[in-house]
Amino acid sequence: MLVLIGPVLAVAAASLWSTPLYEPGGHLTLDNFRELLTDGAWWRAVANSALFATMSTVSSVIVGVAAAVLLTRTNLPFRRLFTGVFVLPVLLPGLVLIVGWMATWAPSGYVSSWLKLNTFLSFPIDLYSLNGMALVATSVAAPTVFLLCRTTVLSIDSSLEDAARSAGAGPVRALLSVTMPLLRPAVTNSALLVFAVVFEVLGLPLILGFSKDITLVSTYLYDHWVNGTPDEQGLVSAGGLFLLAVVSALLVVRNRVVGDTGRYATVMGKSSAKRPVDLGPWRWPLAALVAFVLLVLVAVPLFGVVMSSVTTIFSPLISPWSVLTTDNFTAVFDNPVWTNSVVNSLLIATVGGLAATVAIALLSVVAHRSEFRLRGSLQQAMLWPRMMPGLVCGMAFFWAFVLLDPTDTMRSSLWGLGLAFAVRNLAIGYSAFYPALASIGRDLDLAARTSGAGWWRSMVSISLRLSIPAMATCFILLFVSMLNDADPAVFLVTDETPVMGLTMLQLAATSTGGAVAAFGVIQMLLTVAVLAIGRLSLGKRIHV
Repeated sequence: MLVLIGPVLAVAAASLWSTPLYEPGGHLTLDNFRELLTDGAWWRAVANSALFATMSTVSSVIVGVAAAVLLTRTNLPFRRLFTGVFVLPVLLPGLVLIVGWMATWAPSGYVSSWLKLNTFLSFPIDLYSLNGMALVATSVAAPTVFLLCRTTVLSIDSSLEDAARSAGAGPVRALLSVTMPLLRPAVTNSALLVFAVVFEVLGLPLILGFSKDITLVSTYLYDHWVNGTPDEQGLVSAGGLFLLAVVSALLVVRNRVVGDTGRYATVMGKSSAKRPVDLGPWRWPLAALVAFVLLVLVAVPLFGVVMSSVTTIFSPLISPWSVLTTDNFTAVFDNPVWTNSVVNSLLIATVGGLAATVAIALLSVVAHRSEFRLRGSLQQAMLWPRMMPGLVCGMAFFWAFVLLDPTDTMRSSLWGLGLAFAVRNLAIGYSAFYPALASIGRDLDLAARTSGAGWWRSMVSISLRLSIPAMATCFILLFVSMLNDADPAVFLVTDETPVMGLTMLQLAATSTGGAVAAFGVIQMLLTVAVLAIGRLSLGKRIHV
């Protein structure tokens, strides 16, 4: 609890103190909040963030829900292929896709330029605007909506649609009148989740909004911390508390707004076979539409990243095959800061992921298989980091290290970064591990106890041993998340401890060169390699 809640209290203390906490003197004050709330730039950032999050959420829900229905409940051709391509952004680092959008769909990007030169068409949205940023956010967030809604669609009993059809409704009308209303809890849940995540995102607005001076809440805090004076650190802390309050409130609303989910229960004791809805003559036109959307949102940006990394210049005026090169990758490996960031991220992801996995497993058995008085609070504490934006997490650990470690040893080390990253991603690992633990019957534990084993021995020999595949899944998810995380590092990284996510973010915000794309490809290949190793090692027992 101290590691999870304590750092947030440090942020509150910094926001209410007249000087930075590492300086002597100072006193309690509300000046930081007063300065923040009277700053016109702050309120413009809040308005921009609200508009950006709203546009991103609406478009993500439309695309994600439509994909969930079409790729799960209909006889659309190539459903498996489309599903695999659609969920790629969930598995890959988000920054890679952003760099790909810049290389292809920006005003000077390869595809946009090619369309202007060779056709009468042009890309209709300026990528360096709120509309363009929302479109890129949709390509990352829509797959999340798809995954959340797909599970619900798969659980809906086909007999309900059959009942509607027996009353005279056609296949499509039955789908719209029966299946779609039953998706309300999943749609509401995913919409609020996407809004909360997009509202606090840093990488996307920092990269695409920088050139047009578009400021969001996250970039406002980033700019005042990186480029401001030490006196502004209290203001940034006050803004961090605002961001934490907004995101936490949205996630609490997400848990309450659906209401009685029993009204949407469709899985009964007697199940029936799932029958896909026949789209008739619309099958192929809809398949072409889905293919076009995936081409624009996913395939072309990923192609752009790869081509930018292996060419000296990626332009439609020059054949890419005549300017192939490995110089971009050489530049990455010859730069000691960049190579150190890769090594540091691998160390943090490996050691931190293992330590976090062990901690999650032990905390889970205490929270769910013991008589510990505070076990309910422990469950909530492990989910709490899900409500903490990455910027606030990094800020919280920065101030906690300042208060608890005056020598600055922890903050300037990889251990401090690893701890912040582990706490930041704790909820992801817990969400992956707990369902497997819950599926293990308590009667097995009781059988061990009746044979003379104590509580701890029965947990180790029964529950934890049977949960090894889930622990492996937990580790891989944590490894990938910690490998590519960037937001917490803003406040904790030093010249001696660069990490890959933040290095990539800073490069992408200030450059569009091939070296940035090469760094993105390296980041992507490491992620894919870890996921592939997990799949090969554990097969169907791993769910990533």
